[in-house]
Amino acid sequence: MKRMELAAVAALLMSLGMVAPAMAADDGPLEKVVGGSLWVTRVSAVGAGTVVGTPVAATRQMYKAYTDWTPALADKVGGKDFGPSCALVSLVTLPAAVVWGGITGPYYGTKNGFVHGFNNPFTHQSFSLGDDYDGGK
Repeated sequence: MKRMELAAVAALLMSLGMVAPAMAADDGPLEKVVGGSLWVTRVSAVGAGTVVGTPVAATRQMYKAYTDWTPALADKVGGKDFGPSCALVSLVTLPAAVVWGGITGPYYGTKNGFVHGFNNPFTHQSFSLGDDYDGGK
């Protein structure tokens, strides 16, 4: 019985040995092996990009909303160059920007973590640190 198993293993190895030069000439199997070995890196990059990138994206969204909304609303009250009108408007725009960042930040952080973390593992785009982090400037 053991000789039969040994013969089967030897036949399998010889048949794979005959196909090996053909596989070396073609890039398809090699790309599949490399792609398969990158799964651990890609999955960990998606996790890290999502966990770290979500608070970053939320903070960036809060800042963007606050800096966009405050001067626009202050122009309607008394002018964006007039300090008291900006302070008055900030009582409304600051909490609204925090809520807006809390809603849109997790969306962009998760999106960037999955898209950029899978395609380009551990890059600044996967952590929502790029200039074009899909949330605007």
